Amino acid sequence: MARTIRTTRSRKSRTAAVTPARAARTIRNSAQKALEAGVQAASGVRQSAVGAFDALVKQGAALEARSRRAAIAKAEKARKSAFARAEEARVKTVEAVSHLEKVFEQRVSNAISRLGVPTVRDVKALSRQVTQLQASVDQLNRARSRAAR
Repeated sequence: MARTIRTTRSRKSRTAAVTPARAARTIRNSAQKALEAGVQAASGVRQSAVGAFDALVKQGAALEARSRRAAIAKAEKARKSAFARAEEARVKTVEAVSHLEKVFEQRVSNAISRLGVPTVRDVKALSRQVTQLQASVDQLNRARSRAAR
């Protein structure tokens, strides 16, 4: 028990020895430690915030790059599709024009033949006959001129 009593007395003597100056120093030291802890916490939060901001910037840049690549890919696909449709339309237009030309030529040819206008084949045949007749006339003229001499 004696030991317990001494411990109690020494505690009482310590608390009894606390002076206002000592209490003020203790409070000042506690406040200083609390302030330092707060500054360290704020610094840690600031560093965490800067790190989080940097991470968000990197994520945003990566997202922008992916979005840009996707947009370019979609634009290229749309361009190729548009060119394919334009080529298809061009081919169909050429086919339609060719078909219309053939129909027009057939109708004109039928109308000309109904009117009795000779065809190219008829004109060529007549041209050959005229050439042959001219050659015959020239031959007869030469034969007459020889007989007349």
